[in-house]
Amino acid sequence: MLKSVFAAAIVLAFFAFGASPAAAAAPTVTDGGVQNNFPDGMVFSVHAEGVAITNVRLLYKILPDGTSASARPDFTPSAKVDATVTLGNPATLYLPPGTVIEYSWEVTDSGGAKATTEQQSFFYDDVRFQWQKVDGTGMTIYYYSGSEDDATNMHTVAEKAIADAEGLLGTTVPFDVQVWVYDSTDDMRPALQRTSPGFESQIITQGVRVATNTVLVLGNVSFDTLRHELTHVVTAEAGESPLGHLPAWLDEGTAVHGQLDQGGYKDAIEQAINRGNVLSVREITSYPGDASKINLFYGEAWSLVSYLVDTYGDAKYAQLFADIKAGKGVDKSFEAVYGFDQDGLDNAWREANGLPARVTPAPTTEAPSATTVPTLAPVKSGGDDGTSIGTVIAIAAAVIVLAGAVGLGGITLARKL
Repeated sequence: MLKSVFAAAIVLAFFAFGASPAAAAAPTVTDGGVQNNFPDGMVFSVHAEGVAITNVRLLYKILPDGTSASARPDFTPSAKVDATVTLGNPATLYLPPGTVIEYSWEVTDSGGAKATTEQQSFFYDDVRFQWQKVDGTGMTIYYYSGSEDDATNMHTVAEKAIADAEGLLGTTVPFDVQVWVYDSTDDMRPALQRTSPGFESQIITQGVRVATNTVLVLGNVSFDTLRHELTHVVTAEAGESPLGHLPAWLDEGTAVHGQLDQGGYKDAIEQAINRGNVLSVREITSYPGDASKINLFYGEAWSLVSYLVDTYGDAKYAQLFADIKAGKGVDKSFEAVYGFDQDGLDNAWREANGLPARVTPAPTTEAPSATTVPTLAPVKSGGDDGTSIGTVIAIAAAVIVLAGAVGLGGITLARKL
């Protein structure tokens, strides 16, 4: 009898201490890959299993700037989950061709256990066309029409445009740059930031910087458009930061300065100087709302930049950009480098062009951050590719304002990151 009781006690002890249930297994997660639906974004898929999957996150980073973010799919918590996340939906997040996304998945179960996938990268290209490329020394030209010789010539021009702008601004672009060359307006329009139907029907975009490292160009021998837009890549690197922003005239004037032929822009400022009705520098710290002043805006911006560079040299001009980027403010940067603010520049430039000093200075409040706008339809004026970057506009002034207000990063039509 005692032996039976002792045996029963051993059995109870075994169940109490030696036969605890197995610990719950950690969740598992499998990357389901990415589907490219350009221009309507990319779809990331994931499969997860566990006791009860309660949280799923796509962790991603947009290169080259390294902007990190996360997105959560809609799903019902359960032991098995299949879910998707779409990035690049034009209505919520514009991503241009050539965007590289680094990503991984993270899942969490009801007990707090986590599992993640290895980091992957995805190249978001325009899958509507069979792209070829010419690359080397940090520059890639993507093209699907025209000859390889044309693309090679564009590559040569692009390398020199970047190098010239880097030399002028005393900076170095630390990332690879890509240019996507489209054959027609209809081909390129879906790759652009979405705007209103009215805007799209009345504007032809010749070229635009759509990301820190990405430029879209219309035409495979549009050399001056290419020079203009690639100069914007360098001005952003030299003068833009969370602390400081370039006024519109300084940014665009430098880009026009990068062209070999200023075409209609040069004509517009020469005519305005002859008539004595130029704009004040304060008027062009942001883009004009009057469509009739667009060519004059670009022409006067170029003339002001040429005056600074020709009169005071490259070194001071580069220092101006560096000071603005450091957050000194535009006018204080001008005073530190040149000894005058933008009003002083206005009168110095007027005097150099035979115009009297401005009697009543414009308000001295600095304009908000400038936004690079796309290069629009050209005015015929000769040059190495038969056109300039001048603008033919037959639309209301409000449409021009819209071009700068469309808004990646900030994305606008020509995104400043």
